[in-house]
Amino acid sequence: MIERGWLRIAIGVSAAMCLAMGFGRFSYTTMVPLLIQRGELTEFEAWYVGATNLCGFIVGVFITEQLRRRWNVSLILRTMLFISVAALAASSYEAGFWWLAIWRGVLGLTLGVIMVLGLTITTAVTPKAFRSLATSLVFAGVGLGIFLSGLTIPRVASNGNSIPWLGITGLGVCSAAVAIWGWRSLEDFKCSFDNNHAKTQFSRAWGMLLLAHACFAIGLVPHTIYWADFIAREVGLGLNAAGYHWGIVGVFSLLGPTVAFILARQVGTAWALVLMFGILAVGISAPGFQTDTVVLTISSMIFGAQPGVSALIAARARDVGCLNVLPLLMRQLILINGSAAAIAGICLPIFFEQSETYRSLFWLAGGFMGLGAALSVPWGYFLRST
Repeated sequence: MIERGWLRIAIGVSAAMCLAMGFGRFSYTTMVPLLIQRGELTEFEAWYVGATNLCGFIVGVFITEQLRRRWNVSLILRTMLFISVAALAASSYEAGFWWLAIWRGVLGLTLGVIMVLGLTITTAVTPKAFRSLATSLVFAGVGLGIFLSGLTIPRVASNGNSIPWLGITGLGVCSAAVAIWGWRSLEDFKCSFDNNHAKTQFSRAWGMLLLAHACFAIGLVPHTIYWADFIAREVGLGLNAAGYHWGIVGVFSLLGPTVAFILARQVGTAWALVLMFGILAVGISAPGFQTDTVVLTISSMIFGAQPGVSALIAARARDVGCLNVLPLLMRQLILINGSAAAIAGICLPIFFEQSETYRSLFWLAGGFMGLGAALSVPWGYFLRST
């Protein structure tokens, strides 16, 4: 019976990802220039506040299984929604580095739990023919959150740092309401995974997918934290231009999962993943070489489409796994993603201090995306062909 409601469940997970990732993680990118210009954070502190979100994400992934053993999925997810909204509201209080870092960490934790359980549920209950569509819909919620934060924050930025956070909190409440509506049939979902602890064979394809996901996470970090600040202050275009580009990111975040779905239908999930990794490698590294308007716009568009890669990776994980071990696979996939992002979040500020420019970070990030493309190639296809 729950499988018939896969679309409604996917919409609920999409709304939760809009709150936890779209608002909880990516709204911070647009806030960074404001926080630095108004003296609430230094550049170095701003980076590490962003890194606490990535570290909190790892904690959330780690504790998900313990939570799932004690409570039903519905209760866990609803609790994470309420905590996420509370953490966004708490961010509006201007108390400096440590206060903001704590609440960014909490938002990372709730995102980790929501992503593991949400993707597990969505990929498990969706028929194979619609799986890439369902995961695309989930990550379209991230794109909607990015778009709305880019639209909202620059318009209320002149009223201080608190008002933009409160505006995002209000949007988060709406997202939470949609998520709760979508999850009305989840109360008995826990029984679907009685064989959760069954062992799965560690195949070469799965190992390559894990490494590709790590490269993906590292490659996103510079744009995720500092893209708006790079445009506003290093390029010198100002906050309005940064908000405009973040709006472009949001629009293409909505389109990215759709493009991924179309590509997957045409060439298969594996090859669609390779193509999107390659495009991301070019778009993310480009600002390291040139910063004219055309290049910045293309980079915003391509980076914005990155939820499409996440959707393809999730669909690919279900292709190489099986239902009985799906929660284990999702935890491994998301854990290596979060670990790689957290390591990058901690180490890249040191690299930035040495180079004193964001450009070198974009070169490095583009290189990791290129490596992700190579790792995503379905080498078994060539072996079968020979």
